[in-house]
Amino acid sequence: MIQYYNIAKISDSMIEPISLTDIKNWMRVRDDNDNGLISDLITSARKHIEKLTSVALTNQTYQVLFELYGNRTMWVVDLPYTSFDCSPVVKLKNGINDYTTLTKNVDYEVIGGKIILYNKGIYDVEYECGYGQVPEDLITDIETLVTWSYENRGKKMLGEAKQGLLLQYPDWSGLNYHQHRKVVI
Repeated sequence: MIQYYNIAKISDSMIEPISLTDIKNWMRVRDDNDNGLISDLITSARKHIEKLTSVALTNQTYQVLFELYGNRTMWVVDLPYTSFDCSPVVKLKNGINDYTTLTKNVDYEVIGGKIILYNKGIYDVEYECGYGQVPEDLITDIETLVTWSYENRGKKMLGEAKQGLLLQYPDWSGLNYHQHRKVVI
């Protein structure tokens, strides 16, 4: 069994997967009046896609504290927001503020963004994750979300979801993020 105690984002990327210039060209916005708003919408759309897929699109660092318990010979720990490849720093808690840093391929293994551990205890794991190059179909999703949010800014999302603005929100099967969703086994 696994009990998560804390999942914290230590650092977020300073570079978004799409530039302000590229999204303004996509949206056919020529003036610079809304540059701040559009930049915020890019970040918001990226974070929304990350939440829907459970995969970090840009380089980020996370820290996870969890406990493994029960009578097993092996635990498979699925780290949140990992892409397929990650290189975690895994520490086993020995006492108050006392940790032992474990050695990869000796004390634990990493396979497909999952950590395989062989001993119960409390673990502190810090790792970097994210795509080196964000897939083009996810870039298109970000462009779609930014454009929709920009064009519908200021409108209220009141009423029933089956009517009005909420129904039009681009969370439909036409977006590509569905095929990038992280599967937890």
